[in-house]
Amino acid sequence: MDSHWSIPTKECLNDTNTENELCELLLSSIFSLTKVSDPLLESYLTFATTGNNTIDSNNVKTSFISLETFISQLVQFGPSTVSKSPTQWSYILKLLLVLLSTAIDTDTVVSSLQQGKHHPWVDLLNDLLDLLSCVVAVGLYPDQYCPSASPAHSPITLTSAISFHNTQNGFDSQVSLQSQRSMSGYDFDATLDLDNTQRMDEDVKEVKSVTESVIEERKKGKRLVEADNAALAAQIMIYLVEKKGAKRIFEVRNNQRRQHELGHEPWLSCQNRLIPSDQFIRNNAVAAVMQNVHVQKLLALVQRLTDSESERRMAVHMKYHELEDEGTARAMPSAGIMGFLYHMVQIRPSLENDFVVDQLLKLQTVKGSFDESFYLELWFTALTGLREAMLNTSCQGPPVEEKNKEDVEKGCSIVVATNRLLWKSLVLVKLPAIISKLQERKKLSSSRGIRKSLKEMNPIESSLRELKAFTGLLNACSQPACCFEYYAPDSMSSTLVDKITFGGEDEEEDDIMKMINDMSYSTDLNASAVVKAIRALSNHDIYTNIVHACKRLGFVRPKVAAELLKSNEDMMEIDESIEAKASPSAVVDQNIDQRMEILRTNLTFAELTELLHIGLVSPLHLQRIIDFIIQLLQEKTIEDDFYSVSKICDTLIESPCSVDLILQLYTPSDLLGPLERFCNHWASDQSINDIDMDEQTSNRRGSKEELEGIRLLYNKFGKIWNLVVSVVKRFKVYRDLNKVFKESDGFAYQFFSRGSLIYGQDIQDDRIERQINSWLSTLAGRGDDLDNLLQTTKPQDLLLMAPTIIHRCILLYAQGQIQNDTLMGMISYFQKSFLDFTQMSILTTLCDELLNGESNIALACLRLFITSNIPLSRQTNLHPILGSLESLLEYKRQEAPFLRKEQLEENEILIKEVSELVNYILKNFKIEKPAAEDQFHTETVTTAVTPDMLFEKAQMMFRYIVKSGRSMFMSDVDANTNRLWDNKPTTADQHVVSHYLDMVLFETALEIGGSHWFVTMIVSEVLEAGKSGGAVRAAELGSCLLSTPLMYSTNKHNSSIHLLRCLLQDVLPASLENCAQQNMSFFQGQTLGVFTSDCLVLMQDKNSDAATKLGQSFFETLVIDGHHSRKRSQQEQDGSRFADWTQTVTQSAVWRGFIKGLMSNPMIEEIWPDAFI
Repeated sequence: MDSHWSIPTKECLNDTNTENELCELLLSSIFSLTKVSDPLLESYLTFATTGNNTIDSNNVKTSFISLETFISQLVQFGPSTVSKSPTQWSYILKLLLVLLSTAIDTDTVVSSLQQGKHHPWVDLLNDLLDLLSCVVAVGLYPDQYCPSASPAHSPITLTSAISFHNTQNGFDSQVSLQSQRSMSGYDFDATLDLDNTQRMDEDVKEVKSVTESVIEERKKGKRLVEADNAALAAQIMIYLVEKKGAKRIFEVRNNQRRQHELGHEPWLSCQNRLIPSDQFIRNNAVAAVMQNVHVQKLLALVQRLTDSESERRMAVHMKYHELEDEGTARAMPSAGIMGFLYHMVQIRPSLENDFVVDQLLKLQTVKGSFDESFYLELWFTALTGLREAMLNTSCQGPPVEEKNKEDVEKGCSIVVATNRLLWKSLVLVKLPAIISKLQERKKLSSSRGIRKSLKEMNPIESSLRELKAFTGLLNACSQPACCFEYYAPDSMSSTLVDKITFGGEDEEEDDIMKMINDMSYSTDLNASAVVKAIRALSNHDIYTNIVHACKRLGFVRPKVAAELLKSNEDMMEIDESIEAKASPSAVVDQNIDQRMEILRTNLTFAELTELLHIGLVSPLHLQRIIDFIIQLLQEKTIEDDFYSVSKICDTLIESPCSVDLILQLYTPSDLLGPLERFCNHWASDQSINDIDMDEQTSNRRGSKEELEGIRLLYNKFGKIWNLVVSVVKRFKVYRDLNKVFKESDGFAYQFFSRGSLIYGQDIQDDRIERQINSWLSTLAGRGDDLDNLLQTTKPQDLLLMAPTIIHRCILLYAQGQIQNDTLMGMISYFQKSFLDFTQMSILTTLCDELLNGESNIALACLRLFITSNIPLSRQTNLHPILGSLESLLEYKRQEAPFLRKEQLEENEILIKEVSELVNYILKNFKIEKPAAEDQFHTETVTTAVTPDMLFEKAQMMFRYIVKSGRSMFMSDVDANTNRLWDNKPTTADQHVVSHYLDMVLFETALEIGGSHWFVTMIVSEVLEAGKSGGAVRAAELGSCLLSTPLMYSTNKHNSSIHLLRCLLQDVLPASLENCAQQNMSFFQGQTLGVFTSDCLVLMQDKNSDAATKLGQSFFETLVIDGHHSRKRSQQEQDGSRFADWTQTVTQSAVWRGFIKGLMSNPMIEEIWPDAFI
């Protein structure tokens, strides 16, 4: 039966909606009493909110005040009443617990949010959780929330409540009647009698009579009530999160608002209150409350909710736990990181640092790794590659007989030594710099970082401490130097490297010699002390160099570095040892400073070469030296110093491995960008009056020719052009010239985009035609002096004309207009050292003539270039020439049965001459001839991979990496890496580049096989791994191959975004259809789903929305939980469209696993909020 006061109240509420006013009246009346509770007021509020007389009733009836109104009014009283009125809050919390048990339909709230509608419960939950956290905080830290410390009070006071009562004529409030009567007789406008407000002596005595024990007892009672309130509030908060889906509601709301950056959750404000940043406050928490089981659970819950990274890692960990199988999931390094780091060495030019950092951050997120373990895995991967690069590659093998000694003493293979340098550069230069950028990015993106004690190791230091335990791997990467090529492969020798290589390990000098060295140190840059310091650095083990490299970058502290490098010696001895080990680096740094100062004022070829060689011998200084070279090149370009720029280019040409290292650390545009202006616009008259005092570069390749005047200028231009051509060809920059050259209509861009042209046949140009005729007349001896012709010809025009000049020389001879001596004289002019930059296009023209024109004449011209005493340009690649000769040889052999007798004799003579030239090339240029059954050149650095087995080997490599994990299978072939790929056992294990993972092999397979074959191969191997083991590694390696650009190219059909489109629109639908027909397992589908989700996440780019739009279209067509209400596939802008899934697929086990695999990646819903709605 309703209370007597409820009847008129209901009648009033039916007339006007005063629900808010009634709730405000009841709450303000309750909180006006700070000492004791008022059972009558509490019964009124209980009846108004629950419809029952008692608070314990579980049957909530129709009420006057809705829960939404009650909470919205309650939060207005704020934190100020929590500490002042703990007894009242004890009642309020019990009432809340009953009311919330029947409120909040999570599914309804989520559905409303997903439809784009606002739901009031979202804000109410936010405010309620914030208020409840304040109640818990008061119980934990009461001293911080005492009434005197509360600066702000609720605006609703007793006075305002009474004023409200007086203005509402229709209400008989019956609230604290005695108190109201005492206040009603008071005249608020009367003058205040100050005398009557003064404290009397009797009052003071009365106050003093109150014992301290009574005050303490009251305080203790208040603390006990606050502690109970804190436990009950914690229980309510846990109930809201675990039972009422508060976390899910806020996640959906934030997903809807993420695009507008309006996402907000109460967890952070709750954490700030419950776990304050002030250590002093946390230390003074009430122990009894802190130990309460509900409070402890709440603190752990809030900590997890605010740590989104930890939560994401936990979700990813569960995903991997479901997929992992014995022997593969725990293998290190993981296949994804392994593929990415191997890409940074094997696919050149290297990826830009910003892309590398972004990709590694996404890889870490996908893996769910913590910083320490992730950095350790990076070190482990890089060292694995370095160990493979060093395995069986030393040219100092076991003792050999005297007759075979010459073959052993020839030094390391250039390819092997360069590969070794690149891996060492990755470990000691590239990777430390990348990890440093990773750490900086993490600090910037961290909104709430807990500062660790200075005594604790940071994540990078911790990873290095763990790395120290892998002594076998570290020792295998610490190979001693064996020859000059070990330090500077395919480079000109220098005094410095000669001293380092052949100076001996135990040189002893007397004191006088040491004094002389000290005195002459400032002038002798190659003094004994410098040589010893550089040699000492090169002899350090790899772990010592890693620690020193990290210390130089500043993210490993000196004290920690000393601890990492310490042995079982006394600490004092350890410090001295570390200081002694650091001293060689200081000596080399000082020497580098001196060299750089000299080079800025007087740039010489010899000094620049030695500076580069220091970087090759001591990788710790490589980054600094390369930075200086790039900066010096840019400065000299701005100054328009043609001679200096030419000298820098000449130095790099004579040290090709330095170019490899530069393009591992820099992009091609950083190196070639400054040279573009000289290639496009330089003319001989711009530098004719300049003088170059350094003549060392002109006479060092066996040529006795003295260069001066216009010939010297042409020679200098040739150095610049040769470097540009070398980089463009070796690193396949021609695939995307827009990334390198800014002037699309400039000479360099047009030259590489069009290739060699024959004027009068491929293109018409009257101006060039007149110049060609002048050159032909002069070369034939019927024109002016050639030097005068050089004066009037731009080197850029000569590069364009050279193929046509050679072509017409051959035509003139074939038509009998010139004699053989004249032809040879005309051709031989281009062998001059100052015109060697034209040789590449000339030799290409001769190869074309060999196969498609006058074969005999072209062969004679080729023989002149190849067998002459004048050396070919360093940039000349003989493999295309050898291939052309072998093609002609095979053609003539097949043609022989169909020729007449007189033609057959001519054919046999040509075959003999071609064979002789082929043998000459193989013998004198040390080119290995392939086996008889393999008449093709190796496509990649992996041994024994030829075009006829390319696709088979690529698929085999993927399978072995997935199955082996770098442990079980690989241990069987560790002694000889060639067993993995070679059909026949090799006779020599040394001087061969062979890695278990070869990204060049995958690059070549993609380029030749196309995107459809490539993606299909990966998907089939992922499904196979889901059946037979290795699911995690298959998903990692497959997503790495699809998301990491394998080709430096503008060809969109081989780009990562096209591979993703091919996967989502073509290969996945076909594969899932086939899987459903074959009744493949749930687990195979889950593996495929994880692989697909990883591809989508890794491809998502903040600078481009292509992958985001592609993923959005893909998710819009998915069928979730058998509901076919998804959006039908629409045609994309490029004409493609996504598949419409059939019931055969969507009702299969493999489809359910596929959807679960997609959902297992928490980043999917962060990027695509509506992915699974």
